[in-house]
Amino acid sequence: MPELLVMRHGKSDWGTGLPDFERPLSKRGHKNAMAMAEWLDDTDREPDEIITSAANRTFTTAAHVAAHFELDEQILDARPDLYLAGAHEWIEAVAACSAERVLICGHNPGLDDLVGFLSNEAAELTADGKLMTTAAIAVFSIDQSNSINTWSSISPDNCTLIELMRPATSSNNTQDLSRF
Repeated sequence: MPELLVMRHGKSDWGTGLPDFERPLSKRGHKNAMAMAEWLDDTDREPDEIITSAANRTFTTAAHVAAHFELDEQILDARPDLYLAGAHEWIEAVAACSAERVLICGHNPGLDDLVGFLSNEAAELTADGKLMTTAAIAVFSIDQSNSINTWSSISPDNCTLIELMRPATSSNNTQDLSRF
């Protein structure tokens, strides 16, 4: 069954003074992106195709996933038009996909809107009211029984949120993952 992996970029480094589009990942952002790539591997969810915003922090997050799976970096479709894209733009971006498992990597509030829109049930928020925290991954299964092209007909009617995984740092600063 096809899967859509919706990933928010890792924590960015606000101390660089660079414009938003060029802002890099922080040390924690790199660590969380790598941990989430490992989680994808542990759950047998290697992406066949990766679409990402071209912003530095999203591209780097997606590149961590590609590197973990030893995928050619050309698998990364980095698109400037997806910088701060909303749910509708992300749905349009995946419409032309043909892969079995597609990972998209972007920004909030667009990814919050996308996950909220595609979810048949409301996804659980964190204690501080967040849905897609930095480096979080929402996993959707796509029912293709009523469609010739799975991705061109993606909608709340054929998507099921099966998992939402968020990186979490414990008080002793070790890496952990939290499932909601």
